Amino acid sequence: MNDPSFPSGWFPDPLGRHEYRFFNGRSWTSDVSDGGQRYVDPLGVDPGAPGGPGALGPTNSAATAAVVMGSIALVIAWVPFVVVAGLVLAVLAVVFGGRGLRRSRAHGVGRGASVGGIVLGSLGIAASVVGIVLTVVVTREVIRFVEPGPVLTEVSSCTVEGRDARVDGTLTNTDDRVRSYTLFVEVEGDTQALVIDDVQPGATIPWSTVVATRTSMPDCEPELIVNGPFPFDLEVDPVR
Repeated sequence: MNDPSFPSGWFPDPLGRHEYRFFNGRSWTSDVSDGGQRYVDPLGVDPGAPGGPGALGPTNSAATAAVVMGSIALVIAWVPFVVVAGLVLAVLAVVFGGRGLRRSRAHGVGRGASVGGIVLGSLGIAASVVGIVLTVVVTREVIRFVEPGPVLTEVSSCTVEGRDARVDGTLTNTDDRVRSYTLFVEVEGDTQALVIDDVQPGATIPWSTVVATRTSMPDCEPELIVNGPFPFDLEVDPVR
């Protein structure tokens, strides 16, 4: 005989996966309901599920998920390149927050967390706009650095004095617009960075630098690497 304290009927799902689950008077069944639609839970019922209605307090996992995802989204959505993950989490936070609100009306719990998730998700979406702008700006700066445009460099002389190598040369802007450059002069594994700004199209600029090496050398054979200006016009020190 069924326990009269546990009559059969529809009750809030103690497993937290759906709004309602049917209790047949002895145990929970796979019959579930969400939004007024009845169907069968494909995951079935956990053998360890509570024995009757009220044996386990109602939960709202959607509300919890909304808060967690919204919090993470708000932290990372403004960061360049990571903005994609932040935007996805922000949208999911809003979606799960809405679902949590619907469950809170049925279960009576999770409304505050659901609203919090929606607010955090909305702020994350707004922050992602900043993240997208910063991503575009950083990308442009990096491209400007790694793609200096057409340019010619020549070494006119290289003289050694102890551990110092004095290197002289020229740089010609063969592009059709004004360019700025960062010239890396390497001698025996030690590098000096030289900034050359605002070179007019077709102009040839002489340059000179001293590379301090860690060991004395019999010969001076410099290698040149040309990049565009450092991102955001950062100042550079000699690279050793």
